[in-house]
Amino acid sequence: MSKISIIVPCHNVEKYLPKCLESLMGQTFCDIDIVVVENGSTDGSLEVLRQYAAKDPRIMVLTSDIPSIQAARNMGIKASSGEYIMFCDSDDWFAPDMCEVMYKAITKSGADVACCNVTLEYAEDLSEEEKRIRDYTEYYKLKKTGLHKLNNSIIMKTSVVVWNKIMRRSIVEKILPFYKTVRVHEDNLLWYLYSLNADSVFFVKNSLYHYLLRPGSIMSEVALKTCGSSVKMDRILVINHVLDYLQSLQNPTKEEQELAVTICEYMLKEASKQLNDKERQEVCNSINERVMATLRTEVFFIPADADIMNVHDNHPLPLLMWKGLMLRTRRTFNLLRGKKVSGNLKRKILLNEMKIKYKKDSCSHNSGTQTSF
Repeated sequence: MSKISIIVPCHNVEKYLPKCLESLMGQTFCDIDIVVVENGSTDGSLEVLRQYAAKDPRIMVLTSDIPSIQAARNMGIKASSGEYIMFCDSDDWFAPDMCEVMYKAITKSGADVACCNVTLEYAEDLSEEEKRIRDYTEYYKLKKTGLHKLNNSIIMKTSVVVWNKIMRRSIVEKILPFYKTVRVHEDNLLWYLYSLNADSVFFVKNSLYHYLLRPGSIMSEVALKTCGSSVKMDRILVINHVLDYLQSLQNPTKEEQELAVTICEYMLKEASKQLNDKERQEVCNSINERVMATLRTEVFFIPADADIMNVHDNHPLPLLMWKGLMLRTRRTFNLLRGKKVSGNLKRKILLNEMKIKYKKDSCSHNSGTQTSF
């Protein structure tokens, strides 16, 4: 058994594979195994893999005919033996000491997961437009350093990518049956499932992972096509897979329920940007039913001004009505002054009115949110 297993999904990256593999073979921390899963490449990727496997016995090459990152990762994890799991995309590379620094971070701190900073690299043939669209430098930049309790705020503000992290095998194996195929947002799913089982995180300030932005990658296609109709419901699939996991627990804790609702809020809000009015309403109805059946908690999602919001909060009805009066007064005052009423103010008024209606319905029926489904 090795200390760390590095899982590398591979598809049509013949040009980039050597740099990736050499960075893994040259790690200062040697107690690793490298499992590369080649899934249906039509270039010379498989031949490159066989050449490198012949050089280093730590490299295991598997093949899959399923064109899915999740399927490749799942196969690689099952075939690996490491106490800890790391991931690397086959067109990216590790800094020479990444495994060493990450292993020390998670073992010495006792954290359930460690994350490092990321360096964005640009391929020579990447257009300026793609550079502009895909410059997520701030997203990958860690906001904290050191050991922290993994609360909802930190979970949702941490980059979901799995390749800047080291994870415990024991947790990864627990969630693996629920890590199912989605076209995009597969990292969201793995991170959320893992976070539901983790208590602490250690943030490493070093930039140890090199993320290559290049034409033709999955993320390039997604960014430039802004997620077409074939993938626009994938965020809803992520929600359902997370709720499937919660349902398997029978009696999820209050903390697990709260995190699940937070995940639903975020993913629904992002999904709403791509859905039409009818789709938003249908999605809300579906998720409300699932949340109620799975979590038995008082939440209720509604479309509000082309967005999806959770109308439940802890504010009593009188306070909501007072807030509504103040918002409407503000709107009237703006109109009297000849000032345009902002979209943000309109949205706040609409959402507050929906909360008031929800509270009144709940009180009149005396049964929480169940009557709303």
